[in-house]
Amino acid sequence: MKLSPLGVVVAGILALGVAAPRPAAADDPPFTIGSRPAWFLLGGVTSGGTVALADRGAYVGGELSVARLRDGKYLGFYADGYYDWGADGTYVTGGLELGRRFVGIDGGAALRFAGGERELGVAGRLSVSIGLLGLYARYAYFGEAMTNEHVLQVGIALKLPLMTIGGN
Repeated sequence: MKLSPLGVVVAGILALGVAAPRPAAADDPPFTIGSRPAWFLLGGVTSGGTVALADRGAYVGGELSVARLRDGKYLGFYADGYYDWGADGTYVTGGLELGRRFVGIDGGAALRFAGGERELGVAGRLSVSIGLLGLYARYAYFGEAMTNEHVLQVGIALKLPLMTIGGN
């Protein structure tokens, strides 16, 4: 059986297509520079002082947050609780948080338990963070409160990563 020149070319192309190397299914993903998107569970301590607009005093407590980090931006949820010696009561806040690189904001609902009363309000916080350490200013408003409806606090937070999901 004699092949024509065109048949030889076609057979050669088919042989190359079958024998050509292909990437294996188990190959590593391509190399990238920078972070990969990941979820973080963070927990830590927070402390500071109520500095204006309300009974002044120190406070100390804890904070827990879960956030998605991607390209230097983050979005997530937080909750914190702390005892304030100026108000002689406990605060609990929680809501959304978002930020870019060093600067973040968060806000949401606030509860204050003081003087045998439970008061519902809102809180917002601006923070500047480097690594595990963050400085912040928080404003809270309790509209139905008889006294201290406006609260302004400054503080420091030390948060550690407790768990990471993704980003591998």
